[in-house]
Amino acid sequence: MPLVINPTEVRQILSDYKERKISIPCFCAENTFTMEGILEGAANCARTTGKNAAIFVAATGNYHGRQQLKNYTSLGDTEEGFLAFRDDLRRLTRTHGAFEQVCVIASLDHGQPGFDEFLFEEGKGFWGCVMYDCSTMALEENRAKVAEFVRKNSRHYIVEGCVDEITESGHGAMKLTDPEDAERYLKETGVDLMVVNLGTEHRATAAELRYRSDIAGKIYKKVGFKLVLHGTSSLSHGDLTSLRNDGIAKVNIWTVLETKTGQNLAVELITQLKKILPQPRITELIKKGLLGSVFDALPSAKPELQYLTEVYRRTCIKVPSVAGMVEEFMQAFGYMDDLGA
Repeated sequence: MPLVINPTEVRQILSDYKERKISIPCFCAENTFTMEGILEGAANCARTTGKNAAIFVAATGNYHGRQQLKNYTSLGDTEEGFLAFRDDLRRLTRTHGAFEQVCVIASLDHGQPGFDEFLFEEGKGFWGCVMYDCSTMALEENRAKVAEFVRKNSRHYIVEGCVDEITESGHGAMKLTDPEDAERYLKETGVDLMVVNLGTEHRATAAELRYRSDIAGKIYKKVGFKLVLHGTSSLSHGDLTSLRNDGIAKVNIWTVLETKTGQNLAVELITQLKKILPQPRITELIKKGLLGSVFDALPSAKPELQYLTEVYRRTCIKVPSVAGMVEEFMQAFGYMDDLGA
């Protein structure tokens, strides 16, 4: 089905999935193949259940942690990336298109005050959700800025905020969200969704990463099914399956999609090396100590065009890799249990 843009419709989807206790994944994409893999995985889930599936598909703008729209094309320009991202998602989700059974909400992740104004404005009529990220500000300023943004933009898209002032890794102890702060944040800002720090915030050090279900439950009791979790790479499968019971309405996912896909690509290229590189190049790499002599013992072969094209890398490795992970996440979040009528 087409993109869901109207904030009233987006809020209805959140309400429906709240009733079914399903956490909605927000998959980020900084290239076309990842976006296609995300939609393919969601479509596979919908085909399995026979019902439409709702997901967020997101990208960051000028967020210092990762500038995904800037990376979306080879031009290294955020505006160009936004136009390409928008055109791709509109094309792929068009009525009677390949993924019409997927209900997609386009989301701007980590929108930066003072840096992403173009995306806030030009994204009206496209974004279904915008995270207005004031997490580098003091708490009082954070709440005031977000409340103002909600007043100005809630008729254009739903707004997600970040409850805490997040310090960078190595610049102070990680602060877990206080349930009282979360309750106050919701009352003063009027956000639809809010990021809470439950021990997995992606700007924390590895030693600090531990999902705190107990804190999530306390916040859930005060604010309802409105919590957003960032930093899922450190979560176990058991943690993932429990999120929907802890009030987590939206779960942001990106790093694992790229890292595992890159690793799968490396394994495949090594496996097919004799069909990719000519024997003299392989021999040269063996002499340099970059390849083991075992490659000399492999059956003889020669480079074949089908293993050297982007079609092979994209269609045989990248898209299926992303799609498989998307299906696993959606199953963990409850989609296979009940997608609703």
